[in-house]
Order: sequence, then structure tokens, then C-alpha cells
Amino acid sequence: MSPVKLLQIVPGLSGSAARATLDTARLVIGAGGSAAVASPGGTMLPDLLRLRARHVELPVTRHPLRSRFGLAARVRDLDLNLLQSRSPSAAWMARALARRLKLKWVATLHRPFVATGLVQRSVERRQSRADAVIAVSEYVAQDFRRRFPTRADRLETIPSGIDLDRFDPAIVRAERVIKLAADLRIPDGAHVVLYPGRFVEDRGQKTLVDAMKRLDREDLFCLLLGSAGQSTSLEKDLERAIEQAGLNGKVQIGPYVEDMPAAYMLADVVVTTGGARQGFSRTMVEAQAMGRPVVCEQGGGAAEAIREGVTGWLAPERDPSGLAQAISTALSLSVDRRTELARAAQDHARTRYGLAQANRRLLEVFERLIA
Repeated sequence: MSPVKLLQIVPGLSGSAARATLDTARLVIGAGGSAAVASPGGTMLPDLLRLRARHVELPVTRHPLRSRFGLAARVRDLDLNLLQSRSPSAAWMARALARRLKLKWVATLHRPFVATGLVQRSVERRQSRADAVIAVSEYVAQDFRRRFPTRADRLETIPSGIDLDRFDPAIVRAERVIKLAADLRIPDGAHVVLYPGRFVEDRGQKTLVDAMKRLDREDLFCLLLGSAGQSTSLEKDLERAIEQAGLNGKVQIGPYVEDMPAAYMLADVVVTTGGARQGFSRTMVEAQAMGRPVVCEQGGGAAEAIREGVTGWLAPERDPSGLAQAISTALSLSVDRRTELARAAQDHARTRYGLAQANRRLLEVFERLIA
């Protein structure tokens, strides 16, 4: 079997899809192949280069046609035998490049099809033309089957795995947690509601702000963790919502944190929003691996990763009152019930979402395509 020589085309090297990109690059290199990534860059670019993967710079533009120009010339010396895309615009580029270089390509679907305009729908549909399609959750897979029933035979469902050796509460020393709590200025004795996620798009974070207002508890501190340090329009909008709700000092936007295992250890409950717009939530899986109670909205791939009432709770989508109730339930656990939940959550994450098992299935897809 020839080694995999993979080029991944991604919209950026920040966020959960970027983490999956790095995991795949590490997998291919570890199996004796080579890995390259074409992207506009991002905060994880140094991590990619440390893997000894190649990086091909793409222009910062939302237009796939502009990004596609000249890409074939820039990757000609990479000796590729497989392409992979991780977004609709990346699929547009991957399909054109695959035809130019006479290569097979894989489209990884990180979310359901959501486009409403004619052009956007056309871009999204390019993903269905791939030689293999990988859905990151059964929710995304069902959406694909419903829209493209004649192409379902090329579909695989492979949830993104996490590094269980890293996300293990047994190896997180108290000093790491204490230092991070001080860096983030978490009030002493507060019950922490943690919302991890980079502020790259509106995922309904204001629903959580409204839920915190309804909870109206002096002992709660909510940390929206994931700012890149440059105040985006989304962050400014959230800051205004926090101020209007009278929650300054109770709800805080914090920076992106490298030591996420320690961040999860600070949390009494980990929350995500997004509902039907979310294809998958890596944070929900990581938090469960760390033994934390989790809460998310119904209807999407994030909810699929939770055992309702066993490892976490679901709330109706865009319903601040329902979200507040689910958070309150998680916070009201007795010590014994919390210990029981932690054990069940860790078992759930290890059984279904280990990186090794996801990698094994992904490599099988790659090797089948290049055989």
C-alpha cells in the first residue's frame, strides 16, 4: 500500500475544525505519509508546522473562485495522491484541483447544509461530488442522505475523536487549575458556567446571557472563553448584551486558552448553544472526558454526543428559560450524583470518541481511495 500524501483544504486554522485538521495531519505523517494544508492561516498554524506538515497560503477571501486561482501551481511540488476539504468553499477548490491533478478527494462535512441563496447552495452541493464523504455526526449524515439519497453509498460517519491522554482529569495538577483561575480572574467560591468556543460566528451565545439573567444567582460566574484578543463585531454585540442585562462581573468574555483540560476542571457545568446549526461539538465531548456535566440545545450534532439525564441535559433551541432550567439542574447535583455522572461521562467519551478509533476508520477511507 502506498503511503497517503494528503492535502487538506480548510477555511482557516482556528477552532474545532482546525484541531481536526491537525489530528489528521498527525495521523497521516505517523502512518509514513506526508501532510499539507492549504488555508489562510490562523492561530494553530505554528502547531501544524511543528508536525512537519507543509502549509500553502490561501488568500483571505470568502470567494472560493478567488482562492482557487493559482492553487494547482502552488501544490505541484507536493507529490500528492489525495485531497480533503473541510468546508463548502474548500470543496469547491478541492473538486477543481482533483480534476486538474487527476486525484481522488474526500469532503468532510462539519455541519448540515444551511445555505439559502442560489450561489451558496451551489457551493454546498459540490461536497456531494466527492469520491468519499465523511460526516462528523449521524445528524450531519442524515441531512446528507435526505438531500442526496443517490449518493449515500459514498458516505461514512466518523465523529471527530479527542486525545483521551490529554483530556484526563487524573493528570491535571492542582497548580495548573489555580494558576488559570487567577489568570481568568474567577471569583473565589463562585460556581462556574463555562462556554468554550472561539468567537468566529454567532452560535446563539446571547441565549446563554439571557439564561444567566433568568437564573439571577449571586454565586454564579459565567465565562465565555475563546476571544482571539481582537474585539470582533460579535464580541462587541455580546458585550452590549451583557451590559444591558446588568451582568457585568457575572458574565465575562475570556481569551482562548491553550490549557483547556485545566479550564474544564474549573467548570461546574459546560454549556454550548447552536442547536440545529451545529454538526458536532468537540467541547461537549472534551468536557465529558473530563467528567464535567454538560448542557446543550436540542436538535443538532452536539445533542447527539450527550446521554440525556446521564452525562448532561438538553434544552430547547433558542429558549433562555429552558437553558436556565437545564443549567440549574446540573448545578443542583449532590456530591454523590456528581461523582456518578463524572464516571458515566468519562466512560461515554472513551467508548465513543477516542482519537485512536476515529483515526483508524479515517485511514481506512484514505487507503481505500488511493489503492
